[in-house]
Amino acid sequence: MSINKKIHLSARVGEYAIPPLKDMLVLGNQSPIGCIAMRRAIELLIKTPFEHIELQDDVISDILVRHHILRRVSREGLIDFVMANLKPMMGPDEVLHAELDVSVFLSDGD
Repeated sequence: MSINKKIHLSARVGEYAIPPLKDMLVLGNQSPIGCIAMRRAIELLIKTPFEHIELQDDVISDILVRHHILRRVSREGLIDFVMANLKPMMGPDEVLHAELDVSVFLSDGD
């Protein structure tokens, strides 16, 4: 009796990001990692500068967002967005990662 055995191996390879952070992190006020530790990790691992927004809230303690995002949307606008859309789906012990798509439409009044 003869047994034929075929093995096929394929891989999709990409850059591994540590921490897995694209645009923004929202930290709950009881999250397993604190804002200071997360900021240090980001500074060591990612070249792009991040802004820290500290909140006084019953669920969310901090927002870490890429600096360039705040060139397109105001801090207050970002905070309002997070509070209205992300806060309802997170607990105080969570850390949420968000990829943001900010579109700015410009027109000349002439």
